[in-house]
Amino acid sequence: MLAQDWLYGDRASTKYDRMVEKHLKLPTQFNKHSSLAVLNTLAERIVFTDDVPSLLYEMHDNKQLTFEGMLSTAKLPYDCFWLEYTSNIGIGEVEDIEYANYGALIQRINTDTVRMYIITGLKLKAHTETFDKSCSLTQIIEFSEWPPVIYHNDSGKMMLRFSVLWAFNQDKLRGSTPQMSELGSVVCELIFGIFLVTQPKIYSTDVIKWKETHKRARALKGKPPLLEYRKLKLHIGRKHKHYAHRPAIGATRIDNTESAEAIQHRRYHKVMGHFRHYVNDYNPHTTWIEPHYRGDPSLGVTFTERDVSK
Repeated sequence: MLAQDWLYGDRASTKYDRMVEKHLKLPTQFNKHSSLAVLNTLAERIVFTDDVPSLLYEMHDNKQLTFEGMLSTAKLPYDCFWLEYTSNIGIGEVEDIEYANYGALIQRINTDTVRMYIITGLKLKAHTETFDKSCSLTQIIEFSEWPPVIYHNDSGKMMLRFSVLWAFNQDKLRGSTPQMSELGSVVCELIFGIFLVTQPKIYSTDVIKWKETHKRARALKGKPPLLEYRKLKLHIGRKHKHYAHRPAIGATRIDNTESAEAIQHRRYHKVMGHFRHYVNDYNPHTTWIEPHYRGDPSLGVTFTERDVSK
């Protein structure tokens, strides 16, 4: 996990590390008198177990989405969270690297402004001793509006508008350089991860039913009944789990229900912002559920990690 590697592994240090640690590092003890403002700054974690770039470009090629549509509708699941993914794209040309990890601490600064602290990690092949440090904070970027502003340059190419507040290779990020294009691709992939995780985690079902006369005709011929089947199921998430090697902090676990009484007697936890489809209503529609907080901080706090796959 990139977040853990960066926090506790051998990394290249920068002057911004302490600030990122403040949001990313989990407390080992819980103080029930801690203010909610402090708890809200601790980042929830979202980890993609599949190759996000490959999924993005595959969906684009299959016309399942457009880059502009995805970028212009991405909403933040939390005001402070961590998102990471693994990528093999372009790595095959580099002999000593097995794959790359990309992650970002994403923080809403105010109503419109969003900041990303991008961390890059490299999984080196076993025989490699080329790099002393394989994990580091590499860029800090800021969006003045969210969802991001999209524009087209003189050649008609789609561009994202964001400011580079700091970068390890800042002297090379000037104009339309290959480095700037590469950074733009990583940012686009991170936003796709945000977009994907906020989609409704539901499945829609179509039941195929055969006519009774058809069934009887098959029975008279000694043939078995036609199968009934359901389609289509979409599942992009797994059940929440506590961070590895981190015991739950605070009170004893209670039943997981959504009743008002259960919520009142549950540890404090963050609820991810997400889209919700109402498909069985007389007026089918989609609505956005804002990220919010539930539970009683005096009972303890639950932090969650979400592993997301196709």
